[in-house]
Amino acid sequence: MKKIELLLPVGNQETLEAAVENGADAVYLGIDRFNARRRANNFTLGEMGKVVSYCHKNGVRVYVTMNILVKNSEINEFFDTIKDLYLAGVDAVIIQELSFLPIIKENFPSLEVHISTQAAVSNTYFYDLIKLADKIVLPREFSKEEISEFIIKTKLPTEVFVQGALCFSYSGKCLFSSVIGGRSGNRGLCAQPCRRKYNGKYLLSMKDLSLVKAIPELIEMGVSSLKIEGRLRSAKYVTASAKMYRTAIDSYYLGKFEVDEELFKEMKLAFNREFTWGYYAKHKDLVSDERPMGRGLYLGEINKKGLIKLEEEVSIGDGLGIWLPNKVDGAVLRKIEIEGSSVENAQKGELVKLYIHAASGTKIYKTSSVKESKEISFEKNQSILLTKRKEIKIRLPKITEKESSGDEFLVKVYSYADAKAALKFTNKVFYDIFAENFDTKFCAYIPRLLNDKDVEKAIALVEKKNIKIVLVGDLGAYCQLRKNKSLQIYLDYSNNVFNDISLKYLDNFVAIISPELSFKELQQFHNRDFAVFVHGKVVMMNTKYEHLPAKLKDEKSYIFPVRKEHKYYQILNSKEQGWFELIKELKKAGINKFFFDLDHNVEKTLMAYKDVLVGKEITVHKFNFTKGHWDKGVE
Repeated sequence: MKKIELLLPVGNQETLEAAVENGADAVYLGIDRFNARRRANNFTLGEMGKVVSYCHKNGVRVYVTMNILVKNSEINEFFDTIKDLYLAGVDAVIIQELSFLPIIKENFPSLEVHISTQAAVSNTYFYDLIKLADKIVLPREFSKEEISEFIIKTKLPTEVFVQGALCFSYSGKCLFSSVIGGRSGNRGLCAQPCRRKYNGKYLLSMKDLSLVKAIPELIEMGVSSLKIEGRLRSAKYVTASAKMYRTAIDSYYLGKFEVDEELFKEMKLAFNREFTWGYYAKHKDLVSDERPMGRGLYLGEINKKGLIKLEEEVSIGDGLGIWLPNKVDGAVLRKIEIEGSSVENAQKGELVKLYIHAASGTKIYKTSSVKESKEISFEKNQSILLTKRKEIKIRLPKITEKESSGDEFLVKVYSYADAKAALKFTNKVFYDIFAENFDTKFCAYIPRLLNDKDVEKAIALVEKKNIKIVLVGDLGAYCQLRKNKSLQIYLDYSNNVFNDISLKYLDNFVAIISPELSFKELQQFHNRDFAVFVHGKVVMMNTKYEHLPAKLKDEKSYIFPVRKEHKYYQILNSKEQGWFELIKELKKAGINKFFFDLDHNVEKTLMAYKDVLVGKEITVHKFNFTKGHWDKGVE
C-alpha cells in the first residue's frame, strides 16, 4: 500500500530544515514572485537548485507555489520562471490559473501540476478543466462526504488541508483585502481583514483546523496528501506539526493508530487559535471572536484570591500570555507558590500563585516551555534520483486580436420587481434560477460555489425552462452548459478571468473580467470581447459560515452589508463602484459590454448610464461611489 503523503509548509531555510528533518514526505514553498504568500521570506530562483538537492537527498519532494492570478504583461515571465524551476529539478508547481494547466503539461511533461485551493474546485463537474492535473487541492469547505464523493467520481489524486489557518472566505473568491486596501489575496498580498474587529468583536476570525484524529478515515477514503498550512509560521510550528502528523500517520500503518498527547500539546503550544474539525465535520462553531492571535496552552483563570487552578503543568522560565481586557501581555514566569512554598514546577489540577500582574478573571496561557520537545524516530524515504532535464523552448498559445461583438448592458438583480424594471433597458437581465419566482422572461443567473446536486439541478432547470442566456458563477456548471452551442453564456467576475490565455482556453462564453484589473490593464487585452463591472457593490467575500449579522461595521465605521446567496453568504463593499462618465473611455478602447450588479435604484442607475452614452450631462455625488481599481489595479 502506498502511504499517504505528509506535505509541510516552508517559508525560509530554517523551516525547510525543520520540515525535512522531522518527517516531511514533501514540502511546498514559494519563490520571490508569483506565489500566494508573497509576505513570507520565500526563496530566490537561484537558490532552488540547492533546495531541491537537499530535499531529494533526504527523499523529500519539492512543490513550488505559482498560485496567483497572472496579468497579460506577466505571462512570458511566468512561463520562463516555470522553465527555470523545471530545470532546477522541482517535482511540481501549484497553480491557480486553470488555463495554464495544458500549457505546462505540454511544455514540461515530467513536471507535475497541482491545482491550488485558490482555484476553488467546488464540485466534480470541474473535471474537464482539471483532468490533466496530477493533484487537486480541495477547498477547506468540503465535508468528509464531499471529499469522498470527489475522489470516487473523478479518480483524481487529492490533497486535503488538515492543520492550520482557515480562511473565512472560499479561497480564490475573496476580494476583501483587495477592495479596501489594494492588497489582493489573489496576488499573494492578503492583509487579513478577517482578523480585524467588526461590530466590536473578531467576527470573521476563524479557529485553526486540526484533523490529526481523522487520519484513518482520510487514508481509507483515498486522500493522496495531507497538507499543513503555514508558510508564514515559525520553525517551531513546522517542527511540531511535522512530528505530530508523522507519528500519527506511521502509527496507522503499523496497525495501532494513536495521536501522541505530548506532541498534540506541543502543536497547541506552537500555535493555535483554538482547534476545530471545521467544515470537514460540518461544525458550526468555527469563529474565535475574542482574539485573532495564537494562544498556546490554556492554564486557567485567576480567581478572587489571586490563585489559579492549573489546566496544564507549568515551570519556572515558561512564557505566559496574560489576556487583559484590551490587550495581551507577555511575561516569563519567575516564581510559583503552592500553599506558601516556592516550587520549580506545578502540575495540572494544582492551585498555585504565579506572581504575575493579573486581576481576578484574567485568562492565562502558556506560550512557551523550558521543557525540551519530544524527539521522534521515523524511517526516512529513499533519496530521489531525478533524470537531468533538458532546456526547452516554450510554446505558448497564439493570441489573436478580437473586437467586441457589440454594445450590451448586462444587469444582475435580486428581486422580481427590479428584474422587470431592468427589462426596460436591456434583455440581458439575470435573476437567480433557483428563485421560486424566476420567470422565463428573464435570463438565468447560476450561483457560485455549487455542489454536484446543485449543478445537476441548475442544468435541469435551464433545459426545462428553455433558457437561452445564462450568467454562470460556477465553472463546474459552465463545463456542462458549454456543450449546448445554442446557449449564450456569460461568466461571472468571480471566476477571475485575468488574461488573454484564460479567454482563449474557455470557449462559448463572454467573461466579465476581474474587477481587480486597472483600465490600463484592460487595454492590454488582445481580445476585447468581454464585459466589465461598471456599477454596483463588489462582492468581497463568499463564505459558507452561517452566523453573520446583517451588517458588519469596522473600526473606521465603514459598514459592509451581508446577504445570503443560494447556500452561502456574501459580504459586500461599503460603497458602490460607479464608473459613470468613465464608460466613454471604455468605449474608445473598444470595450462596450457593461455589467451592473444592482439591488436598488435600478431604473435611475441604468438611465444615468444610457444618458452618458448619448452624451447627456449627469450629476453624480462622487463621494458616494468608488472607482475601484480603475486607476491602479492590484500589485
